[in-house]
Amino acid sequence: MFREMLKLLTKIGKRDLIISSVFFALYGLSSIAMIVIVFSILFQIFDGTSLASLYKYFIAIGLLVVFKGICNMVADMKKHSAGFDIVQQIRERMIIKLKKFSLGFYTNERIGEINTILHKDVDNMSLVVGHMWSRMFGDFLICAVVFVGLASIDFKLDIMMAVSVPIALIFLCLTIKQSERIENQNNSALLDMVSLFVEYVRGIPVLKSFSNNKSLDNELMNKTKKFGETSKAASRFKAKQLSIFGFLLDIGYLVLLIAGAILVIKGSLDVLHFIIFAVISKEFYKPFASMEQHYMYYVSAVDSYERLSRILYADVISDKVNGIVPKDNDIAFENIDFSYKKDEFKMEKLNFSIAEKTMTALVGESGSGKTTITNLLLRFYDVHKGKITLGGTDIRDIPYDELLDRISIVMQNVQLFDNTIEENIRVGKKGATKEEIIEAAKKARIHDFIMSLPKGYETDIGENGGLLSGGQRQRISIARAFLKDAPILILDEMTSNVDPVNESLIQDAITELAKNRTVLVVAHHLKTIQKADQILVFQKGNLLEKGKHGELLEKDGYYTKLWKAQYGV
Repeated sequence: MFREMLKLLTKIGKRDLIISSVFFALYGLSSIAMIVIVFSILFQIFDGTSLASLYKYFIAIGLLVVFKGICNMVADMKKHSAGFDIVQQIRERMIIKLKKFSLGFYTNERIGEINTILHKDVDNMSLVVGHMWSRMFGDFLICAVVFVGLASIDFKLDIMMAVSVPIALIFLCLTIKQSERIENQNNSALLDMVSLFVEYVRGIPVLKSFSNNKSLDNELMNKTKKFGETSKAASRFKAKQLSIFGFLLDIGYLVLLIAGAILVIKGSLDVLHFIIFAVISKEFYKPFASMEQHYMYYVSAVDSYERLSRILYADVISDKVNGIVPKDNDIAFENIDFSYKKDEFKMEKLNFSIAEKTMTALVGESGSGKTTITNLLLRFYDVHKGKITLGGTDIRDIPYDELLDRISIVMQNVQLFDNTIEENIRVGKKGATKEEIIEAAKKARIHDFIMSLPKGYETDIGENGGLLSGGQRQRISIARAFLKDAPILILDEMTSNVDPVNESLIQDAITELAKNRTVLVVAHHLKTIQKADQILVFQKGNLLEKGKHGELLEKDGYYTKLWKAQYGV
């Protein structure tokens, strides 16, 4: 983990970490130097030295005070800089990575867990690098200098001082595995609780409607109780483990004091050097005594890093950055096999083609495979067998950004962001001018509504466009598609849950948007796709029928059954 975390730091981050560690060490060594000077002053006073001969010591202490302040300031600034560096690097990589996963990743990973990773676990990395590493490295530099310095006074006493350290470290290493296991159980309980809590909050409207059913309340309470129990168990074990570790270090200090006192009595060591040993040796033990804090950071960081690794190093959709850029936009599904891991749904040997600049409608009951077709075309999932081609080129051989740039999506469930209307439309084209955004809004039949608002295009629309109606949100989504101006359009019929005014405006905008484009319509109301160039009829992943509206009715097959079920004729 240590090596991988260092790799995440930029050159500037690594430099800041080194500078911070060195200046923390200088800060600590300055304190030690001040202590030695103070004892030297005291012993000279006891020997009856004059005040004038002490001025140089006073000046040295004053300079050390200034030097300590400078060291502390530099070390503190650089440690935060190193911590911010790793947070920035991790979050940037995670943001990029999250866009590259298949939708299957989000099916398997809980949203609550991802949220915890992005916040708690990334912050843990900042604490490790900025607060733990910088001080720990600095403390061990001090430890090394102190050991060498005291060895020059009395080597045997120096060895006695250090004799208990290896024993304490061996004990700590032997108990690490058990501690990690308990910490993992605690973090797992936390993730379960957070995940269920997110689900609970989202489902508050339903829970209030069915207030007599307390099953989810009880489950959340049980998970909260379990997290409390695992937290107590982890705290108890850490307290026991670190108390024993501290006790072993104190034994080493006891040996030092006894041995030093005996040497002073025998005349082998003068009193000043013994006092220096007794006081300064505390700085030698300091990094080991601080192992409690360092170790707690370590255990927490290991678990956090494992979860981070599941995102940072997880497999993503393969991308041929220098792949083929097709000239045309006709689409073909050739001998496609596909299934979801935890579902009975599957497609086998699926074949169909879509000519460029035509409209193809996908119809069928819920779960028949309509949305799966669009997900496969967008490479939200990759097919298991066969291939999907665009302009005769396997979409896996097309640079992924190029593939997505060629496709606009207008879905029934619109995703908007807590920002202005202008910025929500600009999602369709990075760097679009205000004039381009206004033109797209006019085509989407939403411009007049926007201009009726007090702040116009600068109006904040709240989380997921909560301040807008469903029809208004959909027209902003259509404006994005106009702004993107992609040659392929995936359209989820969205007029079933809007008022007649919005429905008319949306239909007009969609009619214009579909001109001269290759269009795939996920159809729910069959009357809206009667003029489609091709209708594909699906049932449980199988393509049962294809043809125009009139041709399919003449066959009197599954399409006719769907038609009669909707319209009774």
